[in-house]
Amino acid sequence: MFIKNLIKREDNLTLACMLTLLVFGLVMVYSASSVLALKWYGDPSYFLKRQAVWAALGVAAMLIVWNMDYRKLKYLSLPALGVLFLLLILVLAPGIGAEINGSRRWVRLAGLSLQPSEFIKPALIVFIAASLARRSDRLRDFVYGLGPYLILTGIVVFLIALEPDFGTAAALCAVIFFMLLFAGARFIHLFVIGLMSLPVLYYQLFCVGFRRGRLSVFLDPWSDPLGGGFQIIQSFLAFGGGGLTGLGLGQGRQKLLFLPEPHSDFIYSVIGEEFGLVGAICVLALFAVITYCGLRLALKCQDEFGRNLAFGLTLMIGIQAIINMGVATGLLPNKGMPLPFISAGGSALFAALVSVGVLLSIARAERGPAPRVVRSQAVRRV
Repeated sequence: MFIKNLIKREDNLTLACMLTLLVFGLVMVYSASSVLALKWYGDPSYFLKRQAVWAALGVAAMLIVWNMDYRKLKYLSLPALGVLFLLLILVLAPGIGAEINGSRRWVRLAGLSLQPSEFIKPALIVFIAASLARRSDRLRDFVYGLGPYLILTGIVVFLIALEPDFGTAAALCAVIFFMLLFAGARFIHLFVIGLMSLPVLYYQLFCVGFRRGRLSVFLDPWSDPLGGGFQIIQSFLAFGGGGLTGLGLGQGRQKLLFLPEPHSDFIYSVIGEEFGLVGAICVLALFAVITYCGLRLALKCQDEFGRNLAFGLTLMIGIQAIINMGVATGLLPNKGMPLPFISAGGSALFAALVSVGVLLSIARAERGPAPRVVRSQAVRRV
């Protein structure tokens, strides 16, 4: 009966898969980062402790959002978007934004490093979902229907691209594109917008030096095995060494100062080495189930705001997972994007957990309040 109820309800299945990934992620962060943490900070548990704190904060926030009416997010989305928009600007300010590996993506506040781009993704999705619910009748108009969404998304994406973080900007564009299509926008209008964006895409991919180099290395990693191709070659070695069932938890070798960023961007490679093809497929399957449940919830939701919101948040989680796993397996060019619920990174983990809380709240509201039990007169007399 428990298994039947778990599979039947999208929220139960989503929660079970998410918790599995979260716990497994904590284990893998320690396994992948202990050597690096010992070398850099003298504490093998350094990254695990930070991840555990963010996980606890994220689960607490998820529970709060889960038990509130998600429709209240309509009124919180605009001020939240305004604050995060300001933080995106402050990221670029010297002395406020922290530069790591040539990118300015973090703001240090009260001893914490926050990545505003991770928070603004769900905030923008909430705001656009609420607006689409109000203005759905005007959506088929190119100028007054799609125009405001294109301008708002363009500004946010431009600021994210300045960090630079073109991958996150492109992923956010894809989510908003499909949200507009899902809400009823004309495909021909979106197709024209896609054609208009091709020159920008071409410039970013083929005219920006380091991205052009990444594409070249993506096509032939062994052309520069000690430079641009080093990371993906080490990832290939990790997957190849893992074989079918893996070397065992903690037994991976590529994380021992060979594979760069093994606890964050390339943690899927460590999973492949230590748990093999079976473990990698299981992780992929868990994300597939979460995506399926979220899209199913969006299709059956009666509230237009909830429908658009569930679709957008689910798509964001799914796209991020696809990009991370695609990069680690060499199917996509190198792009630093965390694997939701698993990769080390507090801002991304917190935002993903809150997004799941919203999905659970939508599912709870969709079921409606529990029916009241009315006792008959005869029972009351007894």
